[in-house]
Amino acid sequence: MPPIKAIVFDLDGTLMDSKIDYPRMGQLIAEVLQSYGMTEPLEDRRKVYRVIRGGERTLREYGHPEENIPITLLEMEKVMNLIELEALVNIQLKPYAVEAVKMLNESGYKLGIATRSHREYTIQGLTKFGLFDYFHHIVARDDVELPKPHPHHLLHTIELLEETPETSLFIGDTTTDLDTAKAANVKFIGYWRDDDWAKRLVEAGCKTLIKDLREIKKIVED
Repeated sequence: MPPIKAIVFDLDGTLMDSKIDYPRMGQLIAEVLQSYGMTEPLEDRRKVYRVIRGGERTLREYGHPEENIPITLLEMEKVMNLIELEALVNIQLKPYAVEAVKMLNESGYKLGIATRSHREYTIQGLTKFGLFDYFHHIVARDDVELPKPHPHHLLHTIELLEETPETSLFIGDTTTDLDTAKAANVKFIGYWRDDDWAKRLVEAGCKTLIKDLREIKKIVED
């Protein structure tokens, strides 16, 4: 088995805790969807989050007017960017994130970020805590046509790091991250964000869970 040379991190819930107001985001996006012709009932907020995750494909599944899909996606993106940037004031760093990232960087690993967050939000968040310069490449949702859980997002990040799936590792805190790693055939370590998400990760097949980001180096090198 080839050694790990590149380590890609998810952002929110893994390195940072941003306190993004997802209920407000969901409400505003529901209003966007309805204003551009969505007839699918949206009382179940999970449907809105499914549109956020699935984008164009899910809009078509829900019978959204084809001619309104481009403007709908654009307005959805504006809402997500707004809510994320508003959350920067309350953003918090996960325990030992700086120590872990610095340790991995100094050990010679190529570090990347693959996040469904907006690029500007990602850069500002990392910069706030002095982490930005440790990462060789950052790939946010607006940098790729097919964001997570599509494997292209992670594979593109690895390609920018000039590595392969076999020499790379992905760290994330949700089943979306795990699904992305599986689809890309990339090794995965789950971060224990809370008991609920840890349970979901284990049930979805996650084999390695950590509560301390500093454990990554030891796991990789054992």
